[in-house]
Amino acid sequence: MAEQGKGFFGWLGRQIGYVKKAVETDPAAEKKVYENTTIEESVHPANPNIKLRRTTIDEAIEKQTKRIEPQMNADERG
Repeated sequence: MAEQGKGFFGWLGRQIGYVKKAVETDPAAEKKVYENTTIEESVHPANPNIKLRRTTIDEAIEKQTKRIEPQMNADERG
């Protein structure tokens, strides 16, 4: 990755890039059909004052494909 610009104009350029990408991205391209969040907590074995936490997120995402209409030959058009 190229080195990021420094200063105000570098920051401004990054913000414009973020907005440009957001505008070009198709929000209907992917659809989340399933999400399950699991949180596990346990006490640290060596130090009971420390709590260990693990968060697992399971997701199933359906990728939308563009629907292609079948092409009609000159004979089929009638």
